[in-house]
Amino acid sequence: MAEQAPGPNGYEAIDRMYTATEDGDMERLLTCFAPDAVIWHADDEVEQDVDTCLQRIRLLGPASSKVAYEDRRMTAVDQQVFLQHTLTADLLTGSRLRLPAFMRVELSSDGLISRLEEYYDSRATDVLAEAGV
Repeated sequence: MAEQAPGPNGYEAIDRMYTATEDGDMERLLTCFAPDAVIWHADDEVEQDVDTCLQRIRLLGPASSKVAYEDRRMTAVDQQVFLQHTLTADLLTGSRLRLPAFMRVELSSDGLISRLEEYYDSRATDVLAEAGV
């Protein structure tokens, strides 16, 4: 495995992905991904580039007062990392998003995310549609 800048768990791009999303920092979030990275979600089974995927995430920040990843768990096997967490957001409408999810992440040789597959129950995101996100 290529050496990576140290983070709390040794996987700097993943640590940065979590904190950038929580902070609503889309520029920093982009630095976590390889230029040709692909993102796939189980709810639509469509492969997307990073910019397309981030369009949804960009809407979450302005619609919420707090975004957090809770109950983070990680298992790494070579260049694959398996993540389990619960994404929460306190929406300005007074509703709360609670999205338990599982991700399989492939890292490039330079430690950036080259493929991310995310699995979650899409019904949990109904609260976002109700909030206009």
